[in-house]
Amino acid sequence: MSANAPLGAAMFHAALLMLMLVGLAIMVIHRRRSAGVGLGDGGNKALARAIRAHGNFTEYAPFALAAYILLALGGVSAGFIHALGVVFIVGRVAHAAGLSQHEGASVGRAIGVAATMLVLIAAALRLLTGTFE
Repeated sequence: MSANAPLGAAMFHAALLMLMLVGLAIMVIHRRRSAGVGLGDGGNKALARAIRAHGNFTEYAPFALAAYILLALGGVSAGFIHALGVVFIVGRVAHAAGLSQHEGASVGRAIGVAATMLVLIAAALRLLTGTFE
């Protein structure tokens, strides 16, 4: 299916989200091995941040994915789905980077939160107010 079709756009961004999830999981695995920790974070702050970055991603990505699919099924343009997808991925990358490198507030986390909320609100409003084919 073409990425120019709405469902193709949703599929494309779903694939990117899956790859990012795998990348974040690999980061957790690497930190676990380096720290010699099998369960939990063992008090290792870098591992705790990696676990949280992975966990935070898993809390938000399913909603974005569901939105892409529902919007595609509702007949919105592929361009709209791509726009949401790009903003969401950029935000999630920024958030994961910010969280992985800083315990407290960071520019990356702020960008990530803002981008994530923007995408989810825009998708929700489009689903609530849109006229679908």
